[in-house]
Amino acid sequence: MLLDEENLSEKQIEGLVKLFLEDVKNGTWKSKGWPKLWTDYAVSKLALNAYSEVLARKYKGKGISVNCYCPGFTQTSMTGGKGKYTPQDTAEIGVTLTLLPPQHLPTGMFYLGSNPPNIYSKL
Repeated sequence: MLLDEENLSEKQIEGLVKLFLEDVKNGTWKSKGWPKLWTDYAVSKLALNAYSEVLARKYKGKGISVNCYCPGFTQTSMTGGKGKYTPQDTAEIGVTLTLLPPQHLPTGMFYLGSNPPNIYSKL
């Protein structure tokens, strides 16, 4: 449903989220093939990344960079305090990316937490 990157739209993303919520409401999300681990988190990140792609395409060439940043395995309550990075480490990397001038930051990219941050892939 969201594989056609060139024609991806907000309407398609909203449709996917609506379908997921209906499957959750009906108790059919497992049998319909939704992720079994951290389901709500995984689907919300899929929607976020897809919407970021739509925005990156919409604002390309207009001086606005739209990217995603995954801090990686971070020591938070979600990970039970385990992780490779501290919240401060990941915040510093996120701030560094955010404060780069637009001419030094491409748009439509997915950054993975490390120091320096790595471009993991195109959105």
